[in-house]
Amino acid sequence: MTMKPDRPVILAYADRDSVKPGESIGFAVSCIKLDSFECDFVRLLGCDAGPEMPPFEPSVMTEGKRYPGREQPIRAGSYIEVEGSRRLTDLGPIMICGTIFPTLVNGQSRCLLSTLTADGRGGVALRLDAEGCLTAILADANGARVYRLDRPLSLRRWSFVVLSYDPERRRLLLAVHRLASGMHDHAGASWLTVDDVSPPAGGDGHLLIAAERGGDGFPCHHFNGKIERPRILAAALSLDQIKNLAACKPNEPVSWPCVADWDLANEPASDVVRDLSGSGHDGLCNNQPARAVQGSNWDGSTLDWRSAPEQYAAIYFHHDDIESPGWQENLRLKVPHEWPSGCYAARLKGDDAEFYVPFYVRQPANASSDVTFLAPTATYAAYVNMVSQQQRIEYGLGCLGVTYTPLDLLAVGLPGPGRSLYDPHEDGSGRWIGSLRRPVLNRQPGGWLWNFQIDLCILGWLAKAAPDHNVLTDEELDREGLAALEGCRVLVTGSHPEYWSQPMLQALDGFLARGGRLMYLGGNGFYHTIDFHPQKHGLVELRRRTSKMGRVDAGDAYSSFTGRLCGAWKDLGRPEQSLVGVGYRTEAFDRSSYYRRLPAGDNPRARFIFEGITESIIGEFGVLGGAAGLELDVAEQGLGTPRHALVVAASEGHSSS
Repeated sequence: MTMKPDRPVILAYADRDSVKPGESIGFAVSCIKLDSFECDFVRLLGCDAGPEMPPFEPSVMTEGKRYPGREQPIRAGSYIEVEGSRRLTDLGPIMICGTIFPTLVNGQSRCLLSTLTADGRGGVALRLDAEGCLTAILADANGARVYRLDRPLSLRRWSFVVLSYDPERRRLLLAVHRLASGMHDHAGASWLTVDDVSPPAGGDGHLLIAAERGGDGFPCHHFNGKIERPRILAAALSLDQIKNLAACKPNEPVSWPCVADWDLANEPASDVVRDLSGSGHDGLCNNQPARAVQGSNWDGSTLDWRSAPEQYAAIYFHHDDIESPGWQENLRLKVPHEWPSGCYAARLKGDDAEFYVPFYVRQPANASSDVTFLAPTATYAAYVNMVSQQQRIEYGLGCLGVTYTPLDLLAVGLPGPGRSLYDPHEDGSGRWIGSLRRPVLNRQPGGWLWNFQIDLCILGWLAKAAPDHNVLTDEELDREGLAALEGCRVLVTGSHPEYWSQPMLQALDGFLARGGRLMYLGGNGFYHTIDFHPQKHGLVELRRRTSKMGRVDAGDAYSSFTGRLCGAWKDLGRPEQSLVGVGYRTEAFDRSSYYRRLPAGDNPRARFIFEGITESIIGEFGVLGGAAGLELDVAEQGLGTPRHALVVAASEGHSSS
């Protein structure tokens, strides 16, 4: 955490998003300025939409119980960890090298590779210092000795960096070879040679890439940028040898013995980084850095990393990456068999602090319902803790519907839980990987009426219109396919089902082909691809091919999770209109409008829609003052709206903003 709230705060998350009766779900809780907290479980059948809307009254399902509270830190930042190995303790002649692409220094040290001990009295490290200069650290019982080049590395340029130490000659060599980045660019080199350098004390066999251990034993000084083919050679090379090595492609074998040789192109959906030296120094990625990204070897001949993995052999690290805080579990619930399917939450309270951790209860396998609500958890994962988009709407459009809760305000000043896939990293690059395994400050029943909050209103209506309805999450539909909709006749979407994976759409196609009915109750739906992680739950990858939400490079087009081509579905041959008749056109965040009935509404095929309705104006009330707003869809035959489709009503009176 980079700040301390001045009031009590509770943050928490669950270990899963959906559970069946009889199964259990765990909750990890962190309390700031609180010694204890109370937890009860509630069913959410609406949201806290303000004084002009019906009061928010969650159904209490269990009695409250008090638990001891403690603060659990959030440790953001991605890195690779190699657990203890004797060969990393006393290295003898050593050369640490790799190709790097730094993107942000920001006045802080950024570590590339470190074997430093937590107490700083052993090991070595290769860093960029606070000014971006390449720096070597050699540590012994007297502390750390620092050696640095006096010229900062260029940001967003590939460089081959080296720390070489020869204990017999007591010579340290620190070198940078800047690689040419284009036809008219020039390579360059700078180095520092220091004689009579005492050897470092042995480390403890613990190694980090893209970070180093702090005094508390936890990673710090996280690197921002790409690292490609880091190696540790059991030899101290000369300047000429280093120059020749820098001219080689990163995937070419070296002529000297390696203590470690990490292939960062291997299995990009995996957390494992393979050591090809034969020494067994496999690493483990933490906090989900971006994989299958352009390396220094990229030549533009293919945009698909599967076709040329050696061109996508880098990993992109950020100091603000986060998958999960990894907190210890505080409590666990076994869901009673009598609980109906729906949205529930652990409601955590203490003094003035309150926090909800939503989850869904799905019908057991031996039950079925005609109606299923599809909870858009992929979209929720994309919008987790969104800040920049919310501020743009408020300040750019003068939005009247942005009502901030204390948790919304906390999200602005508390970046530790991680941002949304609409908030760029601090180095300007786009975020690709969204996780629900962390505290979600904007998935509460109050606050800005967007996504989850409006979906709770739909669930409140379904509880009355179809009391035995089932609830299914996006991830369950992705993993189970059409089988997840067994027995279902009507599938109901949420208010903003924007992100869909290919397996989800294939399941929906099969459902409609067998006679199922789809109720699309939102806008901007079925818009863009996402991919769920093949093993981990609550983790989605969203790669945009063009974006206002951070820098996108040419080679970012294919998912590292699945290898599928990413982008808007209409650009991949599946416009929304071809599925539901309408598709996204524009935004209307300042105020909403109403619908006016059109002559097609009198068509006998549409008569059932307007039974009991005599008004020509529909929905001149609700979120931002009307039923049509936030994001607007249109019918368009050129994109697939069927010719026989009836447009029975249309909105009007939207502002020019």
